[in-house]
Parts: sequence; C-alpha cells; structure tokens
Amino acid sequence: MFQQYRPTTAFIDLSNLSQNVRSLRSLVNETSFFCPVIKANAYGHGAVQIARQLEKEKIKTMAVALIEEAIVLRENGIKGDILFLGVFETIAEAKIIVDYKITPVISTWDQISILEEVLQEPLKVHVEFDTGMSRLGFEMSELDQVYQALQSHNKIKVVGVMTHFHTGEDAAVLTGATFGQLRVFQNVVETFKPLQVYPHTLNSAGTLIFAQHKGAKLPHGISSDQGARPGLALYGIAPVMPQVPVKLKSVMSLRTKTVKYHHLMSGQSVSYNGTWKAEKESVIAAVPMGYADGYHRALSNQGEVLFRGQKAPVVGNVCMDYFMIDVTSIIKSETVSSLRSEEVTLFGFDSKGNELETADVAKKAKTIAWEVLTSVSSRVPRIYLGGD
Repeated sequence: MFQQYRPTTAFIDLSNLSQNVRSLRSLVNETSFFCPVIKANAYGHGAVQIARQLEKEKIKTMAVALIEEAIVLRENGIKGDILFLGVFETIAEAKIIVDYKITPVISTWDQISILEEVLQEPLKVHVEFDTGMSRLGFEMSELDQVYQALQSHNKIKVVGVMTHFHTGEDAAVLTGATFGQLRVFQNVVETFKPLQVYPHTLNSAGTLIFAQHKGAKLPHGISSDQGARPGLALYGIAPVMPQVPVKLKSVMSLRTKTVKYHHLMSGQSVSYNGTWKAEKESVIAAVPMGYADGYHRALSNQGEVLFRGQKAPVVGNVCMDYFMIDVTSIIKSETVSSLRSEEVTLFGFDSKGNELETADVAKKAKTIAWEVLTSVSSRVPRIYLGGD
C-alpha cells in the first residue's frame, strides 16, 4: 500500500469534471459526435479515474494519443469506444488495435493496407484529412481516392471523418483560419455523406467559440452541427479569454505545505547562484516541490503561489525538489519561531476556495496551460474528490 510522507498533492475534483463535461456537451447538438480527450494521462489528471467518471456521465467515446494509453484503459475496465488519434505502422500494432477493440483514426494508405492484412471481422475507423494543420491526415487531393477505397470496404467500416484546427480561437470570425479549414473540410463531409458518418472538428477553443453559431445558417454550406473533441476545457481551463459561454471549474488543484522558514537580513541571497537577494529584512518559506515534480524552473523569480489566500512570489531559482517563496508582506509582524507548516497552492483552488488560475501560472512561465498540467510528474500523488 502506498504511503505518502511529503505533503505535496494534486487534488482532482471529479465533481468539477462532471460539471465541465455537461457544460461542454450542451454546446453541441445532442446528436453530434462528442469525444473528450484523455490522452497524456488525461492531461496529468489520471486517465483511468477520469475515464471512469466520464462513463458515469454516459460518455460513449474518449480519445487517446497512444496505443499504450488505450491498453491501460481497457485493462482497467473501460468499456466504451476508445478513439486512437495517433498513427500505427506495423501489423503487430494493428493486431493490438483489434484485440483491444480500439477505434483507430486512419490517415495513411499504409494503415489501410495493414488493416486489410490483419482484419478478420469489420473494424470501425475514423478518417482524418489535413485541412491546414500539416500534421496528420490524408491530403485533400486524395479525398476521392480515399472515399472510393473505403466506401464499400467489407472489413473497414468508416464511422467518422475529422480534421484538426490550428487556430480554433478565431472560430467566431467567418473570414478566419478556422472557417477556412471548415470550408475545405466541407468537401470531406459531402463526399462521405452516403456513409452517414459523424464529422468532428472542434477542439476546446473551437467548441467554446463555435457555440455561438449553433443553429445558424453558415456560408459555403458549412453545417453548424460540428462534432467536438474537447481537451483542455474538459479540465476546467478555457483556452480562450475572456468570454466563454459556460462556467468551467478547474479540476486539478496542486497543493503542498511549507517545511521551513528563514529570517533573512538585507543582502542575503536565496537558492542556487543567489539570483534573488533580500532588499530588506524578509521571511522566506521553503516549499517541498521542484522541477522534478513538474514545477517549471522558468518560474524562478517569476511565479506566484497562494499562501493564506494571498499571492506570494517565488524567489530564487526553483530547485529539483524545492523552491522558496517570500511571505514577508503576508505574515507581517509574526516571527519565524512562531510560524508553522501552512498550505501553499501552486495552481487551482486552495482548501478555502481561493483560486490561482493555471493559465496565469503558465503565463508567468512563458508557456501554455496544457504544459503546466501535463508536467505534474508521477511522483506527485493524485487524490480524487467528489466521485464515488
């Protein structure tokens, strides 16, 4: 049995997850394809536990990036459709896909050939086309050829077609990049219409912004009924600000406790290389988490945490296992000898409901919220709240 000694914990609020998924589901039509993305260990939240909660919310399909991620879900009892967004290149991989009842996304001719060699019974697949991301997917020039190869295939059953936005944040603008991709993708939708497939295009930003077009008549024959694959928004963080159509709540709250206080005189330095020096008498607290836990070294002398519900600056270089914060202005006249271990919140909610937004932490680290969440390492225990 695992025994935790260090006070550093990622609290995962499954009630907030459920609220987020219901809110996001409401933004697309009831009959539209809706597939939460739980790749990268559910963005650091714990894929198995997140998948179980999504099943309780009657979610039928979830997406992963790796075959290994799908295997973990199956071996932990996840029964619904698992959409594998990545690429497989060998017969051995295809056999695993079949054995574990994984639904692959097809984006190369080699994948079709490999499946033809392996399949004994029909397999559901989705087909991806590249409309501007230049990452995965068939070229649009191959559309008719791909359709002809798959439309009457006796082993490969196409149930969905997809593309991926590179700038979903501009989905409100009819002349923007997203609508440019949708215009291109409309050719895919029309071509595959006889197969009655699910089209899906919307990432988190697209889901939140495109919702304003729900039920509207759009130019170029583009349907307002777009399927969604929300990722970041599922975990309570809006990739677009400041206006979003639903209330999202952070699912992960990363907290620890102070383990040591130091009374510094003016001129004394903190941490490796002495990059921060006290300009006056100061009280510095040591926090037991570092870059080995996923707290970015880029937050050295830049980051902020919540201490007693107030923001305290990170001072000095972030170490592998620790970093330091300046609590001088918060403790005021209290002495170091009177101070005890107290809660520190790195992002998310503290135990009293105050929030330090993950997006703000990412901005301080000059990165994105996706990276902040997925960086929280496996040596930080996850504790699940709000579920059964």
